[in-house]
Order: sequence, then structure tokens, then C-alpha cells
Amino acid sequence: MWHVVASEDYTMKNYVISLTYADQRRDHILSIFQKQAIDFCFFDAVTPATMEQIANALGLDITKTDLAKSEVACLLSHAALWQKAIDENLSHIAIFEDDIHLGEEATIFLTKSDWIPEGCSIIKLEAFYPKVGVESSFRSLPSKRKLSLLKTVHMGCSGYILSQQAARDLLNLLATYEQLIPVDHIVFKDYMTKFPNQIFQMLPALCIQDHLLGQHVNFPSFLEKDRNIRKGEYEYQIKPKLNFVQKIQRERLRLSAQIIKLLKEFVLVLKGKRLTKVKFK
Repeated sequence: MWHVVASEDYTMKNYVISLTYADQRRDHILSIFQKQAIDFCFFDAVTPATMEQIANALGLDITKTDLAKSEVACLLSHAALWQKAIDENLSHIAIFEDDIHLGEEATIFLTKSDWIPEGCSIIKLEAFYPKVGVESSFRSLPSKRKLSLLKTVHMGCSGYILSQQAARDLLNLLATYEQLIPVDHIVFKDYMTKFPNQIFQMLPALCIQDHLLGQHVNFPSFLEKDRNIRKGEYEYQIKPKLNFVQKIQRERLRLSAQIIKLLKEFVLVLKGKRLTKVKFK
């Protein structure tokens, strides 16, 4: 049974994380939010120059991590907004990054929060993975959308709504890490493991990052290059030529991965879950 959250103030607070000097991205965000008459505020992104100050305010040790400085700054930007939701006693907060596109009739969901069901701690608004596992049951929403309980990992933090309690839980979770990890791993993997029935996926998705929308990329990811370097993956990296045996091994690994993927999908079905496409509309 779904119940709508009772609250004295249903106004949705929308924040877009953006570097102060990212003029093109800020112009883009102004355009898409104004087009649908949605109020929002820019939140000046944490930078490597300011991250020590923010980390101290949040009580975090940022010296113990394998993350690039840009990834740590990204995590701190999100965490600072979680703290803001608590400090300002916001029932809900919508957090976006500045390379997104908004879907149709976003005003319905980003003006008020009275449509959010009780027990819905985090709503993932974006499309990142092509398919995700969700609960078979769902709640119908306006604009031919629905909410389904997320049952598999769905990375990305470019657009989501969270309750004040979720903000508290995320900050408490963040404080337990001996080494910092990427923000989307915290929100849409570890949090989901600890609170397995509180993250919901909006279908179709309400937002998507620019680089996932089409072939022409207006706003390349600020983090991708640093993330790839951390993982040992470099742009224009020369790949060694494989011999016949190595090619066979590569194909065996590829086939094994496909079989494992199919088995996971089968297990989802057996558990009464379903794999669904995450479309952007």
C-alpha cells in the first residue's frame, strides 16, 4: 500500500551543482529550467582548492582515498547538499549536475513534493544504464510515468531526489568509510544494500546526461578523464596485438560475461522482479 507523505511545505528545492566558471553549462541549465518555469538554484561546485574546507566542515578525512581530486570534489559537492537539506529542514531536495537534459512535463515533479509516496527515500530521476532490475509492482504518476522499486545497481548521480532522512543516512554512511569512494557508488550501491527497499526509479527517466543523449556531445564529462586515468585506462592507449590463443581467451571471457548476465536476469524473474529498459522522455 502506498501513502503520500504528509508535509507542511510541499515546495521542491532544486539545486544544480556547477562550477562557477562553467558559463556554457550554466547558460544551458538556465535555458532548460526556464523553458519549463522551474525554480532552481545553482550550487557552486566544490573544487580542489576548496575541498579541504568543505571536508573539515563535514568531518571527513579526504587524505585516505584513491580517487582523483576532481572525484573527491564531486563527492563533497553532493555531500554538502545533503547537509544543506538537514540544516534548512527541507523535507525533500532535488540534486542535479549541470550537463543534464530535462524530460517532458518536468514541472509536475520539480515544483512540489506532494506526489512522493511515503517510504520513498530516494528517487533516481536519470537514465544511465540501458536496463535495470525493478520490482514488478509500481505506482502510477502523472505524465505517463511510474515509480518502481530499484532492485539492481544503477550508477550515476546527475539527477535524484532524496528525503531529509535519506540525507542523514547518507552522511552517516559516508562517515563510515575508511577510504572515500565515488558518490554514485555510495548512493546507488552501498546505500541500496543497507536500505534495500527505499530507492525508486522513475520510468521513463526525467533527465539524462548530455553525453548519453546522442552522438554530438556538448558537455563532455569533467570526471571521465581523471576516472579513466585512476583505473589505468588512457585515451588513445595503444592496445597490444593479441595472438590466436589470447583472442580465444578474450572470446571465452566475453561469452562467460554474457552467460552470467543472462543468469542474473533469470534469477530476477524467479524472485518476482523484472528487468526493464530505462528510457528518457
